[in-house]
Amino acid sequence: MVYLYLLVIIVVLEIVPLPWILEGTLLFLFFMVFSGTIFYSLLILATRRDYPFNAHELKRERPSIFDPLVYVLIPAHNEERVIGRTVKSVLNQDYLNMKIFLINDNSTDNTLEVMMKYAELDKRIVVINVPPGRGRKKPKALNYALEIISIAFPEPEFIFILDADYILPPDAIRTLARILENAPNYVIGIQGNVRPRNWNRNFITRFITLERLVGFNVAIEGDMKLNENGKYGGTVALLRYRHLASLGFFNEDVVTEDTELWARALLSGYRFWYYHGVIGWEEAVEDMKSYIRQRSRWAQGHLQVMLDYYWSVVRGATSIKEMFIEHFYLMSYLVPVFWFLSVVLNSYLLISGIPRVGILPPKVSIINALIAFLVFWFSIAYANYVESQRIGFHVEWYYVALYPMYFIIFVGASVIYTLRALFRLLVGKLHWEKTRRFT
Repeated sequence: MVYLYLLVIIVVLEIVPLPWILEGTLLFLFFMVFSGTIFYSLLILATRRDYPFNAHELKRERPSIFDPLVYVLIPAHNEERVIGRTVKSVLNQDYLNMKIFLINDNSTDNTLEVMMKYAELDKRIVVINVPPGRGRKKPKALNYALEIISIAFPEPEFIFILDADYILPPDAIRTLARILENAPNYVIGIQGNVRPRNWNRNFITRFITLERLVGFNVAIEGDMKLNENGKYGGTVALLRYRHLASLGFFNEDVVTEDTELWARALLSGYRFWYYHGVIGWEEAVEDMKSYIRQRSRWAQGHLQVMLDYYWSVVRGATSIKEMFIEHFYLMSYLVPVFWFLSVVLNSYLLISGIPRVGILPPKVSIINALIAFLVFWFSIAYANYVESQRIGFHVEWYYVALYPMYFIIFVGASVIYTLRALFRLLVGKLHWEKTRRFT
């Protein structure tokens, strides 16, 4: 698909006069930036709606041994520094009918030894050691574990996917299980919330926290309440086992198996739900190099899914507003690049004074980019406010106020990691990169 798009671009460059191409590019950038304004405005308004379920009522139901069977799957590759706390938080769950599968994905440190230690202490824990030919990638490790489960264990009602660096509140699994148990059959799973636990380590972790806040409190929650179309983020997520099996479990040929599963499930008539009230506390990266590497991996996978599923997802939308929201979601990693290019090109045209005949003067495009930034800045503040009202947690307000001062740094970073991802996609060097641990 990438080469096909490049071929189309080359043909256009050969046929269409250069001034027309420039005008078309500037117009395209204008509408992509403008769509960001509409996107965040729509979703901010949608967050004020109610969920299609009453979580508070469901949470009142007491734990029972007759609750649906849940298998907790925790894949780990070289996670000896963090997995102990994750296992403890799962063992402390108030859900009674569950079994925990610790999946050692070819670790070269002491991850397996830590897993075995906990397995000796609690009979609910099963350790699965993935052989070299079946792992070294999260979807491969998960599929291997699911294959073992299908052979040697009773079929569960739900599986709970959790990355190895997360800490959960005691009622996390019970809350999600109650919601999913009472959800319509077309709901394949429910995604919980995600927050960095080391959010106050430095300005990078604070920025990442604001990213998480606006991503979950505005984008995902808004889409859930607007279109009943939450997302699957690959962790802190409860899935119906039979529905997942009907899709063939996880795609092992992609970098981000979570986004790919969301798209494939959507096309098969399933929906993911989301609930903000269950928070998994993760470890955020703490330096810019790790930030770019991690986001580059995410961008690779997201762009891969965009190329594979964009037209199918857009055509399968049930309404114009859902079509627009999912279009923007699939293009989301490119939007900062579009915003950056729009500002740079139009500023150059404005400063240089080059005469041009076009539909939109440079001033209009720059104002459009400024409005888009202001709406996004407001969404950051709104997401921070919502979090403070819900759980009493928020990033310091002076940091939100100073957001424009360091915003350009992370726009530059997004341009770097998106272009890096596009290059890897172009040359076929898509691969999973291990995230460095800091605590």
